[in-house]
Amino acid sequence: MPIDIAAENALTEGRDTFANLTTSGHGDIHAQGFARSISVNIGETVQFCVDGASTTIDIYRVGWYGGDGFRKVATVTNTPTTQPEAEVIPDTNGATTCTSWSVTAEWDVPSDATSGLYVALVRSVAPYAPNAFYISFVVRDDDAEADIIYKTSDSTWGAAYNHYGTKAAVDGKNVYGTGVGVGNIMDRSLVVDYHRPVITRGTVPQTFWMACEMPLIRFLERQGYSIKYVSSVDLDQQGVPLLQKGQIFLSSGHDEYWTTPMRDAVETWRDEHGGRSIFMSGNEVFWRARYIYDGDRVTMACYKDTMPGPTGYTRTAGSPFDPVMWTGTWKDTRWPDRRPEWFLTGTDFGMNGVYDYDVTVPKNPYGGLKVWGGSSLVDSDITLTRIMGFEADHAHPTQPAGSYRILAAYTRAAPGGLSDANGENYTMPGNIEWGIVAQRYAGGGFTVGFGTCQWSWALDATHDRGEGTPVSAAAQQFTVNLLNDMGAAPATLMSGVTLQPVNSLDEYAVEPGSQPAPATSWRLYDGTSVAPFLLLDGELAPLA
Repeated sequence: MPIDIAAENALTEGRDTFANLTTSGHGDIHAQGFARSISVNIGETVQFCVDGASTTIDIYRVGWYGGDGFRKVATVTNTPTTQPEAEVIPDTNGATTCTSWSVTAEWDVPSDATSGLYVALVRSVAPYAPNAFYISFVVRDDDAEADIIYKTSDSTWGAAYNHYGTKAAVDGKNVYGTGVGVGNIMDRSLVVDYHRPVITRGTVPQTFWMACEMPLIRFLERQGYSIKYVSSVDLDQQGVPLLQKGQIFLSSGHDEYWTTPMRDAVETWRDEHGGRSIFMSGNEVFWRARYIYDGDRVTMACYKDTMPGPTGYTRTAGSPFDPVMWTGTWKDTRWPDRRPEWFLTGTDFGMNGVYDYDVTVPKNPYGGLKVWGGSSLVDSDITLTRIMGFEADHAHPTQPAGSYRILAAYTRAAPGGLSDANGENYTMPGNIEWGIVAQRYAGGGFTVGFGTCQWSWALDATHDRGEGTPVSAAAQQFTVNLLNDMGAAPATLMSGVTLQPVNSLDEYAVEPGSQPAPATSWRLYDGTSVAPFLLLDGELAPLA
């Protein structure tokens, strides 16, 4: 049975707002904890491991809910417990795990629960209350079908950037280094464990799901789309059968870390089953990672073979390091089996963060595309505030002429620097050649790459960072049009957006020769020439 998101969001009991539930930074370290599984199916049990004196845990589902955004679905009793310190994982250059923590609370997910992203708020006792700690997890519905399969970017916010180390909480290691923020890459750990409290929002809030994923979830559920939610771990484990339960696979936010089974599944679904994907994300599919499973414990390895070090290891950048497989960037030219991200997404990571740039989309030529129908772009240029960021990609279509279309584009200087061809250095001079790329594949599959983390900021104004960023009615209309074309119809369409005629994607795959020739060849950021492709913004969009 399809998932009824509209009915879920019509429920009023237990609604609450982001403002009421917002914690201070990464939350109260006196109430820290984690779920032993990043995702569970309906009817299964979530087990929580919490340290400290907390006695209750409130569980919320993330959605629209009339604009409130959260609905409390349960309160469970927690047993106050002093957990041991995290253990150092051998041969990982200092990675830690809390897998030895005992289970202090459980929630039996009802068999009629609605799939979604859920967050458990663990509140401490005086004098630390009312601050709280977030424990995020996904509730799946494996048997259900849905128009959209929404994958969370948990491999990024739940694993890679999490710098939990000890119960002091803010000085541990991750695959970026040691200490708060991203640290020094030469002091990085080689793996990261899901069995830890997540400490990231206080120092790198752009990576947490409340920055880029939450506004998209709010927008999608506001329209009443049929959605089922899965984690990165689920895609790694279930593969193509998981994708066959939906019409559209959707990646959002900062979806940086992908395993080979994840990528193989989406590409196989696209090429052999005509699958449709939207990468409404930036810096996506950048690092190749691998998952290690041990009971309910999941560890993600990413040795970052592309980078030198870390300190104490005698090796050079780009040389094999991970003893099992390459876990550097997917596009590293020094990896013999190189599989650049643009072969999956149509975009290529270019602008390292953190930046929030405006984008101007010109009426000519993009306003003439039916996917912009009903929007103000039909009549005049539009400016989308702060949507190019916090990291962004270059447009990089891979399909033959006639099988792709640039749906929007903008060029601007990137004073912070661009990624090189390997994804090792981020100080290359030049412009970010951003664009939304739609591509049709020979087997009937279809992919759209947005090439930015923050498109969702144009859709909904409630999110971490960028407070006060205005939404764009044109971007909202565009997004609804695109989803409608790809097979997802809204059940509760918001006021101000109209349902345009379905285009069946025909316009996005155009006849060879019908697109203007590019003015100049496009170049990689190390100066290497590559085949030219259509990038219409070069003359139409001034540098910002």
